[in-house]
Amino acid sequence: MTRDPRELSAVIAGAGVAGLLHALALRAAGVRIAGVFDPDRGRAEALAEQCGGAAVARDLAALAALGADVANICSPPAVHVAQAEHLAQSARIIFVEKPVGVSLAELERLRALPQCVPVVQWRAGRAIRAVRRAISQGALGEAPVVSLDLAWGRDASYVRARGASWGCGAVLSVGIHAIDAVLWALGRKVLDARGDTSRREGAWAETAAVGTLRFEGGALASLRISFDGGADATRLTFCGNGITAIIEGGEGDPTASSVRWHALAGGASRVAALENLERGTDGATGSPLLVPYLGDAIAALREGRVPGETSRLPSIADSFDAHVTALRLTCGS
Repeated sequence: MTRDPRELSAVIAGAGVAGLLHALALRAAGVRIAGVFDPDRGRAEALAEQCGGAAVARDLAALAALGADVANICSPPAVHVAQAEHLAQSARIIFVEKPVGVSLAELERLRALPQCVPVVQWRAGRAIRAVRRAISQGALGEAPVVSLDLAWGRDASYVRARGASWGCGAVLSVGIHAIDAVLWALGRKVLDARGDTSRREGAWAETAAVGTLRFEGGALASLRISFDGGADATRLTFCGNGITAIIEGGEGDPTASSVRWHALAGGASRVAALENLERGTDGATGSPLLVPYLGDAIAALREGRVPGETSRLPSIADSFDAHVTALRLTCGS
């Protein structure tokens, strides 16, 4: 399939909230929505109408036959890999919502499809990019310590709706956002991941989890996640070399917020230098981060780039360790 850089077309599998957000982000990037598929035809028709009269495909085969340059998989996680395999044709690029897979076997199958791209939009926020730069420059020392705290409020109806057909619980469905962002910021291999989980009565999978990660070079991270929060609150804290960097927000793209920098000795000048580093860092400072994330990825496609060649267009391999780490935490091993 030869891409015309003047116009790209996309098809979307999954017409829920994620499908709508992807459609809006793609259209903002100048991509035409050619077709939509969802088992709920009413939802598919509603999204197709919002996309300017896109075709409504009766099944995945019909969606694949539309010949689009791009396919965005926004269905429940349990079917991500099967749909990616079905839609992967020629040079078509497949954007796969996170979690990209719900088992190690699925991750391996997806990694075998070189045209697949994980949707990890927290990386697009300026705050996490500034922390990543500070770490790469040694500002937080050789072995930073990180804490990930996610207290999100999810009622019983949310938990019931995400049963066995969803394929995962709190760690993979929402914790993967933070886990991927932290691994990306540290830029180090995870040596060990251990965790424990619990589930609310009536829940199919875990609704709370704690865990610890050990990285090459001595860096450590701890994770706490719960669906029993009173309001969505997210905090990522990076410490080292007398510096603390805090990224805080709700569920909606907290990495687009500002970093709160703190320092011990020489505090004022060190903080000023880090704030200056943050101001000079490219990245989005507002939600939704999906818009700049997909926008950068589409721009890279128009330049003829392939997944994994640029940070604007990562491959499944780039987020593989984050997903494996989430699975290890869920399994308690």
